[in-house]
Amino acid sequence: ILHSDEEHGDHEGEEEHEGEEGHGHEEDRGFVANSDFESKATRFGVSKAGDWGYFGVSVNKSDSVYGIPFHQEPAGAHGHGGHGDEHDDEHGDEHDDEHGDEHDDEHGDEHGEERIFSTTKSEVINVAGSFLFDNGIVNQVDYFFRDSDYSLTEQHAEPEGGHEEGHEGHGHDEGPTVFLNEAREFGAIIDLSNGFIKQKLSLNIVDEDLSIIGAEAFMNPAKNEEFTIGYFATKDLGDFHIDFGLRHDQLDRKGSVTEREEHEEEHEEEHEEEHEGETTTFDRDFKNTSFALTIGRSFGDNFDINIGWSLVERAPSAVELYMNGPHLATARLETGDPSLEAEKGSNFDINFAYEKDGFFGSLTLFNHDVDNYIFLIDEIEEDHDEHGDEHGDEHGDEHGDEHGDELGGLIRANYLQQDAELKGYELELGKVFDLARGDLTVSFARDSLSGEFDDGTNIPRMVPDRNIYSVVYSEPTLDLSLRLRDVHKQTDIGFNETVSEGYEMLDFRVSKTFNVDQGAELTLSLFANNLLNEVARNHASFVKDPVPLPGRNYGIKLSLSNF
Repeated sequence: ILHSDEEHGDHEGEEEHEGEEGHGHEEDRGFVANSDFESKATRFGVSKAGDWGYFGVSVNKSDSVYGIPFHQEPAGAHGHGGHGDEHDDEHGDEHDDEHGDEHDDEHGDEHGEERIFSTTKSEVINVAGSFLFDNGIVNQVDYFFRDSDYSLTEQHAEPEGGHEEGHEGHGHDEGPTVFLNEAREFGAIIDLSNGFIKQKLSLNIVDEDLSIIGAEAFMNPAKNEEFTIGYFATKDLGDFHIDFGLRHDQLDRKGSVTEREEHEEEHEEEHEEEHEGETTTFDRDFKNTSFALTIGRSFGDNFDINIGWSLVERAPSAVELYMNGPHLATARLETGDPSLEAEKGSNFDINFAYEKDGFFGSLTLFNHDVDNYIFLIDEIEEDHDEHGDEHGDEHGDEHGDEHGDELGGLIRANYLQQDAELKGYELELGKVFDLARGDLTVSFARDSLSGEFDDGTNIPRMVPDRNIYSVVYSEPTLDLSLRLRDVHKQTDIGFNETVSEGYEMLDFRVSKTFNVDQGAELTLSLFANNLLNEVARNHASFVKDPVPLPGRNYGIKLSLSNF
């Protein structure tokens, strides 16, 4: 990921990084280390179709390797009591206690070049089909079964000529951390439509196992079991069109939380170690019911109004319930809450749509009131003080003061819930011009979202307002598009957040389709993203400061289809 040296000089957190060599070297290079990506995928499928329906089986395999551009290293993990740097030296301070400052000065940059990367492997087996019925209540049954195995392995690789020797108990001999997800899912949609009403019944069953193995495991193994039944109906009543949906979920979230105890032991220098305490097992059952109703009305051939209202319940995820450890990719010590309740949202939206003589426009206004809104937020200073007092009483005031601060450079963050309100709008205006060989579409779009808790504070990491200007030209075998995203400065910030500057992102794409032998088609696509080479930061990201969005980049894609 390319970034601008000049921009980082004005960074809000500049004072925190003054004098840190690793950060300076990274800026001089003009790119973020470990921001590369490579992937390959293989897909194979067969199917049989007939008057009775169809049946098909497919296997999808994918492998990827990508660098981790941000990875916070907790202090206690490698034998030192503090971590003053956020990421700049990566592991340059890793051996301070063992070898002293002189060793750090000689080899800090070398460890700053350490390769931190992940490999992912995914295998998905899909079975899908449909049965058609000539007579009776049931018209058609569509079904699927999906078996997926996913693994992500996070690893560290010392640079060539690094310190592979003499690092027992230090370095990275804790080995990789492996994230595993095995899931089986079955679903079916039964068409029960008749001459009076169109209606469908859906069934869905999920059995999922989650596990994290390794030194950086932040959650004990968890199991999810879900059963969902839903009903959908649509009906025209004169000038009105009505859609109705109802869904009931039965969910079981099994997991456990291991109490983490920090103790300070006396060595040649103070050394903080983390010990696992008692493990408590949880089995949370949720029964959620949701429904939605939409009423639409057409006024002539050009203008439509749709009004929607829904009540939606969402159970907390296994991560939100049982997370309990250092999430190094976000530089936080994240803690879930096994007592979280389901979110309950009351949602209202209204949409206006107009189209005539090539002109088109739409406006959607929405308001969401959510009880028990679940969010991740950093601890306030009072909470840190409470931790410090607790450990101060148990291990002495000195240790209490130390532990009351951030743990090895990781910010403490908790999953909490509070009543909240989200509201906003989406607007689009445009014109389609008929040209000799194709169509030219010019459009403008804007979206805005704001969110507040019931105490008047802002929901953290809300996306900023943005304007989107686009020009698209299309003809049967050629497509060109130019899009400018004007993202505003985000000043409506939550606790412990910083303002994110606005940016303009200009993207260009072109694709051309060629007819080749025996009906096959070859599509050549070119893209050029961020042509202005803007330094842009995603306000919704925990690591927006050290990891900006990609700079100017280009690509080419070839696709061959045989019909």
